[in-house]
Amino acid sequence: MKKLTFATLIILAMSAPAVAADATGLWRTQSASNGGYLQVRIEACGANLCGTIAGAFTSDGKAVAGYKNDGKQMIWDMKPDGAGKWDDGKVWSPEANITANGKLSLDGSKLTVSGCKGPICRSQEWTRVE
Repeated sequence: MKKLTFATLIILAMSAPAVAADATGLWRTQSASNGGYLQVRIEACGANLCGTIAGAFTSDGKAVAGYKNDGKQMIWDMKPDGAGKWDDGKVWSPEANITANGKLSLDGSKLTVSGCKGPICRSQEWTRVE
């Protein structure tokens, strides 16, 4: 029985980073009201996920030089919550300058990013770039 329990713990410990790795990479946000969008790099930060703004783009896909929020953290402390889901983290909206309680949900090359501040909740569907 002890061998079975030890083996199960090893398998669980090895599978946790693999789940986090599924959402890592570069993501394109939904377009803003002006048609522009951001790219956000999501990476493992310990056992959780974090995301940093990697660039801003105009509606025609041209990079915005000198974007004031380049390199700022937009997602942090997203904890694994089952296959393809992360919860109990924070999401920052640069457009509204609001930090909200957040969660992520992965479905293939689509990532739903949700945030709630009090009773108001919003979500966006992001597309994988790489």
